[in-house]
Amino acid sequence: MFLRRVAYLYKSFQNTQKQSFSFFNNQISDKYGKKCCRYHQDGKPLAPQKVEQIKNSISDFVKGWNLNEDKTRLIRYFYIEDYIMAVQFLKDVAKIDALNFQNCPSFSLQKGELLTLELYSPPLNGLSQLDFQLAMKINEMNLDEYFLIPIEKPEDYKRQVQMAKMKKQNELIQKQLEDDFNKINNKFQKESQQA
Repeated sequence: MFLRRVAYLYKSFQNTQKQSFSFFNNQISDKYGKKCCRYHQDGKPLAPQKVEQIKNSISDFVKGWNLNEDKTRLIRYFYIEDYIMAVQFLKDVAKIDALNFQNCPSFSLQKGELLTLELYSPPLNGLSQLDFQLAMKINEMNLDEYFLIPIEKPEDYKRQVQMAKMKKQNELIQKQLEDDFNKINNKFQKESQQA
């Protein structure tokens, strides 16, 4: 009696499942005969033309991200000013990915000061829409908080870092000058009103 009940439950469970079958570990839909994938791309990466089109259409949101030669990876480079904070940055990126995308971004550290972050969809061995969404989420993070300086290319990163530091220093000096000018101006206006 117990075995009949288990067999009945198992059979009814199978009937309620989505009708599909597995062929060499690839899920195939009965309806269309195409691979099912969570990326809704039939198990294929985005075509290079589509990748270029998407990147151009959202270029403001994926600023700093580069494509590799065959357009199967999104890559971004950072200079690390504080190693511990860079590790925290990677933890936070992993948390964002785990909660939203589950694509497992790749990263590498070179010379303890150059971080390379690489996004792609491993099951597709190429790019999907999720990779662009993750790139946008990463761009929303405050890089100053992690003491990271974004760089364009790793070949001349030291020069780029110098330029970024000089720019930041100039901005601080400019802000200090504006604050000092405003203080002096306010003081002068108060004195002229009293006189």
